[in-house]
Amino acid sequence: MDEVDIDTRVTDGRTVIDVAGTRDVAVVVRSTGGERIYLPPEGFDEPVSESPYTSPYQGGSGIEGEESPYGGTSGSTRGVVETADGFRITHPEPVTEFDVFRGHET
Repeated sequence: MDEVDIDTRVTDGRTVIDVAGTRDVAVVVRSTGGERIYLPPEGFDEPVSESPYTSPYQGGSGIEGEESPYGGTSGSTRGVVETADGFRITHPEPVTEFDVFRGHET
C-alpha cells in the first residue's frame, strides 16, 4: 500500500487539508456548521503523475475562487482543487474533527 500524506491547518477562520500521494480518498469533516463529505476531483482514479515536468505552480483558482498562479491543475469541485500529487480541500470554517476513508486496492 502506498503512503498517503495529509497536512491540515486552520488559517483565517477556515481549514485547509492537503492530501498527497493519492487521489483515492474521501474526507469527512466536522465543524460547528455540521458535517461535510469531500470527494476527490473528477478523474481521481487516473494515476498521480510521476513526471518531472508536472508543476504544482500551474495557474488555477485559489482559495474561495480567487485567481492564483499557485492554484491546482485542471479540475475542481466545490471546496476541492486538484494538485500535482493529490488534492487540496478548503473548508470555510475551523474543523473540529476529520476522518479519511481510503479506497481499497483490487
